[in-house]
Amino acid sequence: MISSIHLYSCFSCCLSVNAVSKQILAVSRVMVAWQPIGISMGIYDMCHRYLKERKQFGAPLAAFQINQQKLVQMLGNVQAMILVGWRLCKLYENGKMTPGQASLGKSWITLKARETAAIGRELLGGNGILADFLVAKAFCDLEPIYTYEGTYDINSLVTGREVTGLASFKPAASSRRSRL
Repeated sequence: MISSIHLYSCFSCCLSVNAVSKQILAVSRVMVAWQPIGISMGIYDMCHRYLKERKQFGAPLAAFQINQQKLVQMLGNVQAMILVGWRLCKLYENGKMTPGQASLGKSWITLKARETAAIGRELLGGNGILADFLVAKAFCDLEPIYTYEGTYDINSLVTGREVTGLASFKPAASSRRSRL
């Protein structure tokens, strides 16, 4: 009798720790999703300023069609990332955010942030890799964010599990024979 009570209390403690850890991961993924948003806003601002100030062939770089298209793509990415981040916060505040939603937000936002940084680097040409213009540094800052709190791929699998109801990731089966 005593051992079964002790065993039950141990399992209930483990279950509550598991539930708490899932909550912590969900909240931290939302917080982590805002970091690339801020970085992307900074990249956009830097590129916007650079394109308006830098002149080529007697006109500011912002006057060229392809540069405007890339700048608009960056702005669209930033605005979409802000909306996804805002939606995650609202879902969390209302107690309706699921782990899949948190994972989708974190993975998608970091993917778009990397895309925004790559476009920004292109817009600055050779200056895009210099420390003076901060775009290359921002790109380096985005890489660990893309990876921690679960890589893009793992977060995609978490979302996929929620969408389909089927887990596509499972531990490898152990065997007694070596694979070598």
